[in-house]
Amino acid sequence: MKLYIKSIAILFISTISIIASATPTDDLSTLLNAVQTMQANFKQVVYDNHNKPIQTSYGRMSMQRPGKFRWEVSKPIPQVIVANASRLWIYDPDLEQVTIRSLKQSAGESPALLLSHVNITLKNEYQVAPMPSKQPGMSWFTLVPKSADSMFASIQMGFKQHQIQEMRLQDHLGHVTAVTFNHIETNITLPASLFVFKVPAGVDVINETK
Repeated sequence: MKLYIKSIAILFISTISIIASATPTDDLSTLLNAVQTMQANFKQVVYDNHNKPIQTSYGRMSMQRPGKFRWEVSKPIPQVIVANASRLWIYDPDLEQVTIRSLKQSAGESPALLLSHVNITLKNEYQVAPMPSKQPGMSWFTLVPKSADSMFASIQMGFKQHQIQEMRLQDHLGHVTAVTFNHIETNITLPASLFVFKVPAGVDVINETK
């Protein structure tokens, strides 16, 4: 299930107010673009196509525009994902392995570009629409990729008090990855060291950028 972690590790953000007269794409862009930095704890649950939970993980994420993020799973299986401008490092301590990928290539397989190029990515890559909410005080958007080659069939983002609280990503087989955020801090100063990855000694390195 690490595929889901790698794919969504890149997204996540918070915001200010929605402009009522704008389109749904403009509304969502306003929300996402309002935040330059974010830190939060997360809980991630993967459901099968019968809506049965098959994996739950916990961790902490950090994000800084443009294009910097850290997604660190603490349990049950540790994993660290770090992005800094053009490269993405995926470290699996249990496998003693680091994979280095192009951030642009990774973005092509996921909604990763939402981090750095919200306006362009939303308008060019997704159909955005508001969703009815069953939760009081929550506002939801659904994003449907325009490309049939996208890894996900749909993405849903839920906001409360102008701050992202939940994300749901559904693949073409009906599996859903649900992420909820808590202890959220936005637009704070983050140490540069969060977005620098040093390969540990003795681990295998798979460099997919060559």
